[in-house]
Amino acid sequence: MTRQTQQGEKPSPVVRLVLCLLILALGIGGFILLKKMKKSPPQRPVTRPALPVEVMIAHPRDFPVTIYGYGDVKARTRVTLSAEVSGRVLRKEDHLLAGAVVNKGDVLFTIDGKDYQLELETAKSRLAFLLRDLAIARAELKRVDTLRRKNRVGSISSVDKAEAAVNAIRNQIIQVRKTRDRAEIQLDRCLLHAPFTGRIDWIGVEADEYVTPGKKMITLVDDSVLEVKVPLDSRDAARWLKLQDKEQAGEQHWFARPEPVSCTVIWSEDDSVRATGTVDRIVSFDPRTRMIKVAVTLKREKKIPVPLVDGMFSRVTIPGRVLHNVYVVPREAVSFTGMVYVVTDGRLHSRKVEVVREENDLAVIDKGLNPGEAVITTRLEEPLENALVRVVGRKDQ
Repeated sequence: MTRQTQQGEKPSPVVRLVLCLLILALGIGGFILLKKMKKSPPQRPVTRPALPVEVMIAHPRDFPVTIYGYGDVKARTRVTLSAEVSGRVLRKEDHLLAGAVVNKGDVLFTIDGKDYQLELETAKSRLAFLLRDLAIARAELKRVDTLRRKNRVGSISSVDKAEAAVNAIRNQIIQVRKTRDRAEIQLDRCLLHAPFTGRIDWIGVEADEYVTPGKKMITLVDDSVLEVKVPLDSRDAARWLKLQDKEQAGEQHWFARPEPVSCTVIWSEDDSVRATGTVDRIVSFDPRTRMIKVAVTLKREKKIPVPLVDGMFSRVTIPGRVLHNVYVVPREAVSFTGMVYVVTDGRLHSRKVEVVREENDLAVIDKGLNPGEAVITTRLEEPLENALVRVVGRKDQ
């Protein structure tokens, strides 16, 4: 009975703990043994590939600045003629059509002037009678004055009355002459003439219409002198536009007159339609947009089928000042932070530069580069300083 009890008892906790530790030690020892038996892989040196870049050799040079702007070609002279008298339009000339050209002095419209003609004839008739009356009054004054001085007949009052009659007729003659002249002027205004040779842009009345003074009748445009008013950024204009010196500009508190440099004006719809022009004047300054408007006068060209005409939206190229001893590189060679990367002994180095002008695809650098440096023209995104580079293309500035 006692032997069966001893055989059925479980191992003590101490024995079980010793067995667990023994098994754990055997596992760790086996892992260490297996690790020591494993061979390490061969080690290779880590090398970074060289960046393929294109470079250009920087040389200081002079750079003529070009200013670009846009504007509409407009005729300098555009006049709307209005009626100066009241009346019915008796005649509109047959050749009055939009786009037609009229010559200076041509009659454009005829307004009914019968009332003014009648007033003119009445004034002339009245003037004739007054001149006759004046002659009679002067003769009477002479007779009365002679009788009083030589024959002592009559009185001073009779002479004064005769003289007053002469003066009254003179005053009437002056008024009638003014009425006659006014009627002649009004009658002349019944014919509307072209003040200059130009193109008809707009017609506002037709025959048989009744017009009053101030009624707009026709608009004429002188296409012989065209100009483009180009809005420019005020900072660019002040910095790059060629202006005359203070002595030439005068004492007015206004911009100096621009130098008359030759410009190119190109129609925005077709590059083949172009003309040359000259910078003429500064028209205005807009305080809201900070823009300066510059007028460029077009030169008269030989007759061509499709010239620049009034209303064409055009691109204007204006030569500006010249920058001296600057470096001109592609715009993509300059990072957004104003850095330029150069190659020295096959390594990349960064340079902080000062860009004074960006024009088209070029950046003009004033400071930060040295003559003969190889500037990287390939666009790089945050390259590492002193990185290894490989030049795959080279050109001079």
